[in-house]
Amino acid sequence: HKPNQLSGGQCQRVAIARALVNNPSIILADEPTGNLDSNTSKEIMDIFSEIHASGNTVVLVTHEEDIARHALRIIRLRDGRIDDQCTDFKPVIDNSPLA
Repeated sequence: HKPNQLSGGQCQRVAIARALVNNPSIILADEPTGNLDSNTSKEIMDIFSEIHASGNTVVLVTHEEDIARHALRIIRLRDGRIDDQCTDFKPVIDNSPLA
């Protein structure tokens, strides 16, 4: 397919694949699910969960609370400053170590 023939979700997957080519230890994702429907957003977050489970650090920036809940730690910014930090919530995914 040519780039103009790809869906939003396909473009996001291509962007993630490009970011992972060199196996970086840290991935910075700025609004990776913006402009995507909820099913495609879940697929993208599942990809990030797999990346994290393989030992990579994922730093995600989002305005969407349901997307933020995929994290183990949430830091909220307001006016360029840390407003709140939260680690005592139940994440959407189970990131406990495998036995």
